[in-house]
Amino acid sequence: MKVVYCGGCNPQIDREALAAGLPVDDPAVPEGSTVHLSGCPRACASGHRLVVEEGEQAGAGAGGASAGQDGPPVVVVAGELVDGVQTPSPELAQTVTRKLKE
Repeated sequence: MKVVYCGGCNPQIDREALAAGLPVDDPAVPEGSTVHLSGCPRACASGHRLVVEEGEQAGAGAGGASAGQDGPPVVVVAGELVDGVQTPSPELAQTVTRKLKE
């Protein structure tokens, strides 16, 4: 699993703590999965996109990762949003993990 970080200029969440709670070596997470981890809702890590649709490429640093059935999962975290859905901070890692395994 790859984690792409924003520059961290305006963090509203603890990006390091969230990254530490992600399933880095979990065999249930498909190889090539990507998490775009932005500290605020501007979503800089994903090229200012809150959601990456099937077959699309995410923003800067994505390495060509595509979402959906044609590629490994891509999850966008932007502050307390996970793929554009409001998610309380304590539930971020659990929600991202679930989405990576879907």
